[in-house]
Amino acid sequence: MKRVLICFLALCAAAAAQDKVVGGPYVVNATGRSATVGWIVQVGEAKAGVDLAKPTHVAPVLESRKVSFTGLPAGQTINYDVLGGSEEGKGSFKTPPAAGTPFEAVVFGDTRTRHDLHRKVIAAIMEKSQAEVAIHTGDLVSDGFDTAQWPLFFDIERPLLKKMAFFPVLGNHERGNYKYYDFFEVQSPYYSFNWGDAHFVILNSDVGNVAMSADSRSKFWDEQTRWLEEDLARSQKASFRIVVMHHPPFTATASRQGGGGNVFARGLIPLFEKYKVKFVFNGHDHNYQHHEWMGVHYVVTGGGGAPLYPVTGAMEGITKKVVSTEHFVRLKVTPTSAAVEAIALDGTILDAFELKP
Repeated sequence: MKRVLICFLALCAAAAAQDKVVGGPYVVNATGRSATVGWIVQVGEAKAGVDLAKPTHVAPVLESRKVSFTGLPAGQTINYDVLGGSEEGKGSFKTPPAAGTPFEAVVFGDTRTRHDLHRKVIAAIMEKSQAEVAIHTGDLVSDGFDTAQWPLFFDIERPLLKKMAFFPVLGNHERGNYKYYDFFEVQSPYYSFNWGDAHFVILNSDVGNVAMSADSRSKFWDEQTRWLEEDLARSQKASFRIVVMHHPPFTATASRQGGGGNVFARGLIPLFEKYKVKFVFNGHDHNYQHHEWMGVHYVVTGGGGAPLYPVTGAMEGITKKVVSTEHFVRLKVTPTSAAVEAIALDGTILDAFELKP
């Protein structure tokens, strides 16, 4: 009996030794008085190939772990520890402030490749921003199905994720994979939340990966569009309505102007105008762009590390600013204004403008 117990304990110790944190902790769904803290654990390794002695494919086996907290005070910095006292499991975030309280957010995206640049973008955000909320415009990784890519993403984003709430947008490179929903506790591909005087709407413009058939894709888009109109109608008391989706309705990258996601996105322009949306933030095109049409400002922020695209298709009367460089966007919201600054890695202000409610 004693020998059996010793063997059992040895097996448990071996299993525990395999488990290691490879992502997070990070905070998602920080809305109202609740939030979820998540982290990713590697519990093993999978191999494949013609000869398993010399595998051609090796991938980590990942598990998502989460804990939710409710009854949190609004507008306060919350410290947490989810790993029993180790520094690895500690972090902090701020709960959404009430209307009338100024706040700062960062918006960036397309971090899927050129990881050295992605790391520099995160370092610039941490150095040059006091943000309490981060919004990613999609294409977090190059292939959402490739398990090995997620630990690298979380490793690079770690300084940011330990300090602020994180709200992701589904990009086409996530390919609709379940890991995006599981890791970030996303219940629906589109959702909304309030932060201070702003109402944020997160949409899924990656229609191509929604379903196999054209009819199913159209049905999804119709359902999301109906939800969007209802959501915007309910949020008319917010000082600023801000929409974020991966594909831009307007783009100064000429080779990207006919993309399917962009075509669907353009169909939403009348709703943005009808319900007085102030900003529409996008990624997908790897550069910075600022366009204005009928009082709505369309900002493309896809300079998170993916290979840069040229800006060769500026639209007369619409395009305000285009720059092909790595960057992030800083958004400062008060009860009386919302200011946008596009910031390059060296701190240069690429573009700046301010809107009133």
